[in-house]
Amino acid sequence: MFGSIRSHWPIASGSYALGSMNSPIALAVIGRAIFELGKEHYCIRGHLRSANIGIEKLIANVVSNPRIRFLIICGREEGHMPGNALLCLAQNGVNDDMSIKGTQAQLPYLTDITPEAVARFREQVKVIDLVNPKVSDGAIDWQDPTFNFDADRLEELERAIAECERADPGLYPAAPMLVHLPEPLRTSSELGKMLESQVDRISSLMLRMPSEKLNTSSDYIIVSDEFQVLIDPVDGTLIQVPSLDFFARMRTYLTGQEL
Repeated sequence: MFGSIRSHWPIASGSYALGSMNSPIALAVIGRAIFELGKEHYCIRGHLRSANIGIEKLIANVVSNPRIRFLIICGREEGHMPGNALLCLAQNGVNDDMSIKGTQAQLPYLTDITPEAVARFREQVKVIDLVNPKVSDGAIDWQDPTFNFDADRLEELERAIAECERADPGLYPAAPMLVHLPEPLRTSSELGKMLESQVDRISSLMLRMPSEKLNTSSDYIIVSDEFQVLIDPVDGTLIQVPSLDFFARMRTYLTGQEL
């Protein structure tokens, strides 16, 4: 069955580059890191920019490819703390509401993926943590300047890759798990900016509106499932979001309400 999905993999779109389908290694790069690495040393290499939608895409691509047995997280932490979220997910899993246990990240909700996919991800891959520094300076990925890996950091990454290649256990002993995620209509950078704008909008409303209006029990009105468009009852605004379910989590998180 794995052979039959090769032409359709990766199944989730994102900011990534493909290497060798024979490699057991996936690389998740935090921040706008630049480094040269031979394609034979990774199966997929991508930038992780969020602690929610980005991680869902990463999980979908990993569990649909049994060849991937290691996930190396490298780079330096940035404002939304996606590195911390991914490490905590691997170590602790998720709560009943699909929030990542123990993370310091903002809005770490995996609303469009199942607990079964998370469990498969945690069982399939061994995670290697090379994130440094782990404390964010508050900058977010599309505002943070690019940076080059110095010789020591690149040597550390190459050493970790070599260790993974030596310890390669082969294919994960189960069929690919195919995960359906809502297909975004925008690029990863645009999605991140969209999320930031919605957080700013809701936070601004919280400062300007009386608490009784913010605490409305009215749910948002879905205009289009296909295009992820809704009307927010708090201010009557028509908006497009990356994920309807995630927007609901974000609003309840920021207003202190329960779903």
